[in-house]
Amino acid sequence: MKDTNPFDLKVLEDQPKEYLDTDEFIKYLNNKKIIIRKDNLPRFADTHGIKMAKKTREGSGGSVPTIYKIPTKAKLDEIKKTMSLNNNNALGKENLKNKEKKILEIFDKAENKKESKSSIADKVAKVLGVPCNRKLVRRVLNEKRSSKLSKLL
Repeated sequence: MKDTNPFDLKVLEDQPKEYLDTDEFIKYLNNKKIIIRKDNLPRFADTHGIKMAKKTREGSGGSVPTIYKIPTKAKLDEIKKTMSLNNNNALGKENLKNKEKKILEIFDKAENKKESKSSIADKVAKVLGVPCNRKLVRRVLNEKRSSKLSKLL
């Protein structure tokens, strides 16, 4: 039999006002620029320490609805920071695109023999406030500017 309460959640009779149901919580996160798939929400909440509970369902059909406690602003900022460092989610992918644009922009403006892959990575990290390394710079430049690589130190 499939475990219907894998996170060992309490079952509450009524939904407290500081809790949101699944659809409301997804909307809330989307408004805060945190994009999560609906089917991934319980694992996301567990990973990030967001409190969850089960609500008694009305009727006999379907699964027991999960409700999620609204996280604090500090918790949301922490989640955004964590997500921005991972390229496997919407926020991380957006950061990766921004890094690639900035790498090309810096490379195109650079004078001959004045920049290295490491110096470009450092500048991108400083401007965008997210880590960037020379391997990413190498990959982007090899893909987009391979004929002009002699311009680097």
